[in-house]
Amino acid sequence: MFEDRQGQWTYGLSRLRAGLAGVGLAVLLGACANVDQQQTPPTSQPQPDPSASATPASGAAASAAQAAQAAASAPVTRVVTKTTYVRVRRGDTLQRIASSHNVSVRDLSAWNRLKSNSRLRAGQSLKIVSKQTITVQAAAPGNAAPANTVQSRAVAAEVARHASSVTLVWPAQGRVVEPFAAGTTRGIEIAGKAGDPVIAAADGKVMYAGTGLNEYGSLIIVQHNKDFLTAYSHNRRLLVKTGDMVHQGQQIAEMGNENNDRVAVLFEVRRDGKPVDPMPYLPTPQS
Repeated sequence: MFEDRQGQWTYGLSRLRAGLAGVGLAVLLGACANVDQQQTPPTSQPQPDPSASATPASGAAASAAQAAQAAASAPVTRVVTKTTYVRVRRGDTLQRIASSHNVSVRDLSAWNRLKSNSRLRAGQSLKIVSKQTITVQAAAPGNAAPANTVQSRAVAAEVARHASSVTLVWPAQGRVVEPFAAGTTRGIEIAGKAGDPVIAAADGKVMYAGTGLNEYGSLIIVQHNKDFLTAYSHNRRLLVKTGDMVHQGQQIAEMGNENNDRVAVLFEVRRDGKPVDPMPYLPTPQS
């Protein structure tokens, strides 16, 4: 479950440094994608002047604009291949797990490279692959906090420079249920309730927002400078899109359990593409 994608991230970051336009990372993640990246929300439509008299033509144009906006923001349904994980509990067998997830023992064994009579150990993670119909939600206009031009330029300037460190805030309120372990985990997991806010740990640019990597579920990647980025995985709903400038403390997602066996956000800090322990960059640990 915790197999590191260091090579993929490093490749993506090398492409980012070539222009920081997000193209390298989008291509990287798109190559692994089962579905297209999250839909771009429509921009706000201009509001009519109440003092102006409406004409049939302007009324028709407004209706057409409203219809186009509604169509653009409508959820999109897709059939995708989903990879989820379950943790083995004491007494579980392949037969019991296969039956509870409506899959065959043969498939379950093949996905996990096990023999049909293999004995399982408590805490072991098993992969389950399925075809599922999902609805990709477009972020509703107004969910992301607006940023004026001056603020956006300041964030863009920070993203474009090298830095020896980054100052972060906690991306979610909750208990750390999975600590960082070099070579084993990619980051820390912070547990909570479905729908709890997930916030940007620092100012930055959203380099990716979508469902491109199976093990991450709904994923957001934020670049803070040329050396540091953060990632937020397993979200229930994304509230930003690729290319957005976000600010520290701004809500960017809702916590969920997408491709995870518990409601939690997997929070990663990457330096030069390599996962590092987020704790030294965060304030005093949450109680």
